[in-house]
Amino acid sequence: MASTVRRTLQAPGFIRLKLLVGLLILGALGYVGTKVIPPYWAYLSMQDPVKEAAIAYARRGREDEVRTELIARAKSYGVTLDEESVDIGEERNLFVVRVAWEVPLDIPMYRRTLRFRIEKGVPAP
Repeated sequence: MASTVRRTLQAPGFIRLKLLVGLLILGALGYVGTKVIPPYWAYLSMQDPVKEAAIAYARRGREDEVRTELIARAKSYGVTLDEESVDIGEERNLFVVRVAWEVPLDIPMYRRTLRFRIEKGVPAP
C-alpha cells in the first residue's frame, strides 16, 4: 500500500507540475524585482549627492549652483528632479538640503506611487 502512494506522488506529471509552478513563481519574483529594486537603488544612490550638496552650500553659499549640480547628479542616477523638488536653506545652525520625488510603480493588478525623501544637514561653519 505504501509503495502505491509513493509511486503516485512521484509520477512524471506531478513532478512537471511542481517544476512549472516553481518556475512561474520564480519568474514572477524576478519581474517584480526588476520593477521595485531600481527606484530603491536610486534612493540609496542619492544619499551621498544630497549630503555633498549640503556641504557645498555650507562652503559656497550659492543656492542656484548647488541646486543645478544636484539635479544633474540626480539625472545620472535616473532620478528626475525639478527646481521645486529641491529645497535648500538654513535651519537653526544647519545648512539643510531636502529632496523629494515620486516614482510610479506599475505592476499588473497593483499600482502604487513610491515616494522618496532625503534630508541632509551640515553644521554651519
